[in-house]
Parts: sequence; structure tokens; C-alpha cells
Amino acid sequence: MELSERSREILRAIIQSYISTAEPVGSRTVTKRYNLGISPATVRNIMSDLEELGFLVQPHTSAGRVPTDKAYRFYIDTMLEVKSLPRQQEEEILNYPLHRGDFNQLMQETTKLLSALSHYTGIVMAPKPAETVYRHMEFVRLTGGRVLAIFVSNAGIVHNRMIILDEDLMQKDLERISAFLNYEMAGKTLREMRSRVLQLMDDDKNTYTRLLMKFMKVWQDASYEGEVEAEAELFVGGLSEMFNIPDFKDYEKMKELFLAFEEKHMLLKLLDLAMDAEGVQVYIGSENKYFEMQGISLVVASYRGEGNVVGTLGVIGPSRMPYNTVIPLVDCTARVLGRLISER
Repeated sequence: MELSERSREILRAIIQSYISTAEPVGSRTVTKRYNLGISPATVRNIMSDLEELGFLVQPHTSAGRVPTDKAYRFYIDTMLEVKSLPRQQEEEILNYPLHRGDFNQLMQETTKLLSALSHYTGIVMAPKPAETVYRHMEFVRLTGGRVLAIFVSNAGIVHNRMIILDEDLMQKDLERISAFLNYEMAGKTLREMRSRVLQLMDDDKNTYTRLLMKFMKVWQDASYEGEVEAEAELFVGGLSEMFNIPDFKDYEKMKELFLAFEEKHMLLKLLDLAMDAEGVQVYIGSENKYFEMQGISLVVASYRGEGNVVGTLGVIGPSRMPYNTVIPLVDCTARVLGRLISER
């Protein structure tokens, strides 16, 4: 939408003022804080026009105006000047003691880092099982026909599943399956492994049939065919930070937010979309069907590992968050996490 230069200046002033104070902005505030060279009466007229266009709302008759989600989208797309990350904050990210051993701990610590630096809630979507490249597979015989299936990724992520077989395979049989998988399947994703197994069964039934049929039985009983499309795990840190923000003093607003995290599949769908996008993405709640919450924004970026995009991370906070500082924070954290995963 085209706005005159004066309207853009006033809209920018109102948004920046509201980001700083969380208080409705009146015409006198605009003229006092920002040297626009126009009278309060002129500002009031333009604010009224912006309200009619859907950029502003007036909470109370005597109050000033507050920006709408439409205003934030216009601001982000056409007026935002993203700053470079301050050197001190960049060093905090680079020197943050992110755990290099346990993968889940690394994910959780990353959410805490995002929360600590942004003062909002940090989120990380771990790599999906289907997109994870595996380096080691093992099947361990337990009692009562039970088998523990263990898959270890190149990044050190461990997926395991307890399975029950109709026939009681001996450990040496399971070791043969494990050895075959580690020789033939290492470096492949779960989806690629399944395709490769089916191909080998067709190519050389005499050599592979008995071994592969046992493996496919293990695969089926472990429900890995369903696992291929399973949701990724979502890590959340600093949710309590929201209690310190004026926008979330309302009980109903906090309840809505907590419910959104409990029903995390919708949030995961949104984060999944961000994996296909370049750079940092900003999602304003009321704009999208996956995380439709008035007054909430997500700033997210994908992170890479093993040469590919494997997950997303970001910050959830009020729509009036300072995007010019949050965007470079999310971008830098994504690059650091990607480097750590690749180093593993």
C-alpha cells in the first residue's frame, strides 16, 4: 500500500514510540518526541486517516492510538532498518557455553540463550527424523521378544524405539542386520534407507531376501514408516519472560499463549515452513493460520547442519518487539548453532 512520505513518518514514529513504551501514542507525543515540523492538529488528521486504513486503532475514546498487525507488517517490509548485532552481544553468543555433547541439551541451551538476549521466549525446532542423516544403527535383543532399535545421526542425535517381534531373533541375527545397515545405509536418511532396502530386495533376492525381510519386520514393528513423517521435537526456553512484559499482564492472553505451546503441532507447521525460506522471517500472529494470535510475533531463521537446512529457531514475543535488534540476534544464533552441529 502506498502512503505519503508524511504519513509514513508519522506511522514510523507511532510504532517506534509504542515499541518503547507499550503506551497508546497521542499526537502531542509524536510532535514532542519527533521533529517532524508539523502541528499536533495535522498529526491528528493523519492519524485519523491511518486509522481508517487499518494501520492504527484507538483502545479508548480519550486515548492515543496503537499500531495494528497490519502496521507492523508494513513497517517491517518497507521501513525497518536492521542494525548490525552489537559486538558485545555477538561475543556473548559466540562464547555462550553451549553443550557440545548431549544434543537435547544443546537444543535447550540454545533456547535459553535466545531468551536471555532478547528477553522473550526462545524456541528451537530440532531436526526431523526423516531429514536426519544417520551414521550408526544397532538392534539389541532384550527379553520376551523385545528389541531395542537405536539410530544415531551424524550430529549425535539418538532415536530409539522399543519393538516386539513375532519371532524371537537371536542377538547374532540382530547383529547381522546392524552390520548390514551400517555398511549399506550409513550416510542416508530414514526415507532414503527405506527406499534402498526395497531396491536391494528387488535387485538380489537370493543374497538379501532373508536378512532384509527380517529388517523390514523390525522396521514395520518399530513404526518407522510412520516415524518418517513424525513431527520434529520443539524446545522452548524462557516462557516466564512473558510475565514481565506489559502486553501479557492479561490472564486470558497468557492462557492463550500457554495453550498454543501445548498444541505445538500448529507452531511446528509454521516453523517447518520457515525451513524453506531464505534468511530471517517475521510472522505476525494474526496473519497466518498456524499461529494466529493477536499481538504476537515470531522471528525465526533456519539453521544448517551436515550441509543442509535441518531445523529452525527463533524468538516469540509481542508484536511491538524491537525487530531491528531481534532479527540480527536470531540470525547470528542460527549460524552459531549450525556451525556447532556441523562440527559434531
